[in-house]
Amino acid sequence: MGARAGCSREQRSVDRLSGQRAPPAAIIRPVREIETDYLVVGAGASGMAFTDTLISQSDADVVMVDRRHRPGGHWLDAYPFVRLHQPSANYGVASRPLGRDRIDEFGPNAGFYERSSAAEICDHFSRALDEVLLPSGRVRFLGQTDYRGVDGGRHHLVSLLTGAQTTVRVRKKVVDATYVESSIPSRHRPGFEVAAGVRMIPPNNLVDLDRPVSDVTVIGAGKTAMDTCTWLLDAGVDPDRIRWIRPRDSWLFERTYMQPLALVAQFMQMQAHWIEAAAEAEDGGDFAHRLEERGVFVRIDRTVEPDLFRGATISLGELESLGTIQRVVRKGKVRRLEQNRVWLDGGEEPAAPDELFLD
Repeated sequence: MGARAGCSREQRSVDRLSGQRAPPAAIIRPVREIETDYLVVGAGASGMAFTDTLISQSDADVVMVDRRHRPGGHWLDAYPFVRLHQPSANYGVASRPLGRDRIDEFGPNAGFYERSSAAEICDHFSRALDEVLLPSGRVRFLGQTDYRGVDGGRHHLVSLLTGAQTTVRVRKKVVDATYVESSIPSRHRPGFEVAAGVRMIPPNNLVDLDRPVSDVTVIGAGKTAMDTCTWLLDAGVDPDRIRWIRPRDSWLFERTYMQPLALVAQFMQMQAHWIEAAAEAEDGGDFAHRLEERGVFVRIDRTVEPDLFRGATISLGELESLGTIQRVVRKGKVRRLEQNRVWLDGGEEPAAPDELFLD
């Protein structure tokens, strides 16, 4: 049995005659075959919540597969100072609580229900897997494994660690829990050119800088950019030293109206405002402005008309803090970064020596 599986006698002879060493037998791995009721692709918030509920309300068997080594999805890659935009009580799996249902008394979130950090969220999902799902005997978790599609009724998985292959026969459904997967700056290549010598990092690396910063440029208009700007300001960076390249502005939920439990009346009030505004509005823009009049929607700059809404939540305190950044660039998207210049859709901007760019 020392010969390579799957090779003919003639091929083995050619290997010997050519003087080339045949690949070690360990490279040829048998394909494992398993069956399950549900194959869940992705073990982030969606996949974990679905599987947790399915296991609690049925006798189904589940195989979960994820490219990462543990459950948690994008939270495993998020910047270290990130927190949930919403209260912890609204998030996670149903079988165990996330957080302690506590209203913060101090800090920027004072008066609102606690918002978990990335570390707390990852721990929540890991405990759900280790203490609820796996002990049920009906869930198998395949971490560091890539889903490669289906062929002839068999779904193909490949271990990113060993290269081992697994085929899965699914008796009921395949659930794609990556459909709303978040894009994390530390995991993607920037959509613009970066010249040699430019000092650019994702927000993750802010906590590990090798030297102090003077001038900082934040690139992006989403909640990650807002969190990054807020963190810089809270850390003592002068707002005049921050430049914010913000191609678009968005409508945001005011956090007061997104509270659960003892403060749920404010959430119900938001629902009433929403229905009333929808009944009166002539179009989407009118709808947003009616919600702004009622205090439900807010925007960073009241002189700029937002053209998108992605459901992000912000407090009035954060909004006031972000408003101190006056160097806002609205020349479209960045196309190229150079050591002394930034090229954008609508023109160019100078760059300071040793300026730090945050993607």
